[in-house]
This record gives sequence, structure tokens and C-alpha cells, in this order.
Amino acid sequence: MNKYLITITVVALALLTACSSDDACQPVTTETGGQPTEIRLASCLDAATRSYTHSNIVNGDTVYVWTDIINAATQEVSEYFKAWTLRANGVGGLSPLTAGNGKLFPATNHLNFYALCGNFGVVAEGSRAGEPMIEPEVMALPTTSGIRHTVLSDQRSSDAYYKSDLLYAVVSDQAPISDAVSLYFKHMLSRIEVVLAAGNGVTTSELSTATVELLNLNRQVAFSANKDADLTSQTDLASMLSIPMNAQQSNILMATNVIDNTSLATPAASTVYTDAIVVPQTIAKGTAFIKVSYMGRDTYYRVPNGSGDSPLVLESGKQYRFCLIANRIGGTFELTPVSVEEWGANTTTGLWLDDLTSTSPY
Repeated sequence: MNKYLITITVVALALLTACSSDDACQPVTTETGGQPTEIRLASCLDAATRSYTHSNIVNGDTVYVWTDIINAATQEVSEYFKAWTLRANGVGGLSPLTAGNGKLFPATNHLNFYALCGNFGVVAEGSRAGEPMIEPEVMALPTTSGIRHTVLSDQRSSDAYYKSDLLYAVVSDQAPISDAVSLYFKHMLSRIEVVLAAGNGVTTSELSTATVELLNLNRQVAFSANKDADLTSQTDLASMLSIPMNAQQSNILMATNVIDNTSLATPAASTVYTDAIVVPQTIAKGTAFIKVSYMGRDTYYRVPNGSGDSPLVLESGKQYRFCLIANRIGGTFELTPVSVEEWGANTTTGLWLDDLTSTSPY
């Protein structure tokens, strides 16, 4: 279950046509002759080649869009609209949550777009108790105090996994156009990928009921949008995230997949890994990070604790792969890590690409 790299476009139409070529996914700056025109959305598949890709936001997910207007005469920037609430249709489209709530470009002034998708929860008390934390058309883009996003503790289902993702997009200085405006979302969190390999004295059948958990992780993050962020900069991505006080902390349960040969755990065969979305954080040396329970025993992968080792730093927009060999030796159980590979360095085309950037021989 590989997380999707998303390219999405903002529009105010209930029905849309998906792009089918790379050229169609490029931003367009066609002038509209000075007449107000509807802000349209369409979705485009990302140009990056992946062995397995889910390229659409999940059906029913909510995307919030804010815009600022740039005064053509003075270049002063001010709010244009807030928290425009859109609903994904699962096949690449977005439409207003409220029927008829379309938006128009100004006649000539340019716009900045900011879009956000995440698991922000609901209001706990008061007149809006039970309603979404982001109040449509009212809430300003969270730039200072931040908004809390929660990753789920059980990500064995696809829905729970997708719900745990936090996505942000920025388009600056967009002229009024009749074509769609493409918003290229970035994954703001980290991804852990794990596959189990049957080792000495253990069969794939014996591992078929194994469970995999990531241990003692912060599951909440405060996101504070930076309107001027360079989303290809690791520093800018990290600066928008912080661990809030009293953040939920627990284990994260992952789906399990077992292979009988470690040679199957390659970039080209990335679908053998199962995934979990986690909040970027640092795992100290010597810490038990992954627990695998199989054949009545609990075994652990610990972050290496040698004098030349470093803590495991999980960064925004990056993924980390673990191929773990489960052995039975002399009646005892071992869990031997093969490698931890950091994938998907930030690029101008997106995050979480299938290009190896570095390898840590853990």
C-alpha cells in the first residue's frame, strides 16, 4: 500500500475531466480578457514514474482552499476568500461541499492559493461541538498557532492510512485563467515501510499471522502554514511542523506482508512493503522502534546504539524502508534488520519518488 503523490487542481465545477498528459498538468496562464471567470478544478496524474501509485485524494475527503489577492496597482496582498471547502470524488475531481458555492477570479488581479488536507478532528464543545475544526468560509489559514493533525494508531486499513496523511499546496501569483489551476500537494509527514522476510528455520506460513507495530510515537503534529514556503526545501517543510503540548503518543499498528526471499524487497518491487504515516520526530539511539510479534514471541528492531551510530531522524516528506528477517536459531528468536533505506528526497517534481537517495546500513 504505497501512499500516493498527488497533483490536484482547484476548480468549482461538479464534473471535471482528468488530464491525460504531462503537458496538461502544467500551470497555464491564459488571460481572460479582463472578465471575471470561474475558478475551475481538474486533477492530473503526476509525471513521476512509480511501481504502484494511488494518484487521487480518497473519495469523500475534504480539501480546504484559501486565497490572497494581489493588488495590481500597489502589489499589496490581502485575503480574498477563506476555507473554501471542497470534496474529493476519488477519481481526481474536487467540487464545492455546498452546491452552488463556486468562486470567481477577480477581473485582473492575481491570486495566491493555499490548500490543506488532513485529519483535523472536530470541535469538542460550544456552539460548534461536533463540527469540523476548520469552519468553512470563516477560519483563516493557520499560520501562527497552528492546527492539530492526528495520525491514526491502527493503519492496517487503506482508509486509516490515507486519513493519516497531511497535505499542503501553494500556488503563487496566479493570473486569472479559464483553464484549471494546478495545486501540487506535498506530503508533510514521514512514511515508514516494512516487509518481513522468512529467515532461518521460519516459514512464510508461520509468519502469516505476525503483527507489526511502531512503538511509542507522537501521533499529533501542529501545522502552521508558511505562505512563502519553498516546498522543495527541507528546512521550510520542517519549520511548519511542531509537536504540540499533550500530543497523543502510542504505538502504531501496521499491515503485515511476508516474503520468502529478501531479493524481492527492491525499489522495483516496492509493493511488497506495507506502510504507515508517522509524524516527523527523532528516535533515540538504542530505542526499540519496531515490534514484530510472531509464533508467540515479541521481537524488536532497535535503533543502533554504537559509538558511530546516530539517532533515527524522521523528516518531513521522506520515507524509510525496513526489510526485516525473522529467524529461529537454537530454539530462540531473532529479528535481524537487512537495511533501512531513506527514500524520496525533496525534488521539484514531488515527494516520495522511487529513487534511492541514501542508504543507512542498520
